[in-house]
Amino acid sequence: MPKRRIIKASDLSGLWIYQDPKRGTIYYDILSRKGYILTTSDVQKYTLYTALLPLSVIVAVMFMSLFNLNYITTALIFAAVYIVGAIFFRFWFFYKLPVAEKWNRAKKENVFVYMARAYTKTRLIILIVLSLLLTITMPLYGIIEQYSGLNLYASYAAGGLAFAGMVICLVALILKNKYNY
Repeated sequence: MPKRRIIKASDLSGLWIYQDPKRGTIYYDILSRKGYILTTSDVQKYTLYTALLPLSVIVAVMFMSLFNLNYITTALIFAAVYIVGAIFFRFWFFYKLPVAEKWNRAKKENVFVYMARAYTKTRLIILIVLSLLLTITMPLYGIIEQYSGLNLYASYAAGGLAFAGMVICLVALILKNKYNY
């Protein structure tokens, strides 16, 4: 049986995650305007919090398919699950963490620079090609299968997301070639 990889708090990255040299990894909560110190033991709970949006979508779609609900009721279920989950995490998880006082919110590198540094040229090219294939095939599949209404728009949206991913990888590849990241 393979060993389970332990994710350290210093390995986290994200929109509101900052690395402070003195205190370590800090999560900045925009609602309370406080920084909370994350330790390695908090990482698993934090990753569950970051997965709250897709989990809410999955729960709402499961309810829709199980009970034959319409889209408005499904959207209300999604909102309820997301709000309850966010409130639960705010009172159960964040407020048990130690608050970081007077910490420095240093500038963070953007996603383009991160990808240019972290990925090889070969991997970026593969991601660009795969994203291009998804950009073409997702809307085409919706047209071929004669989707209509929300399903057709969802296939267009999936193609648009794939296009956005392709553009991000393309910019990262340009940065990697131009500035030798």
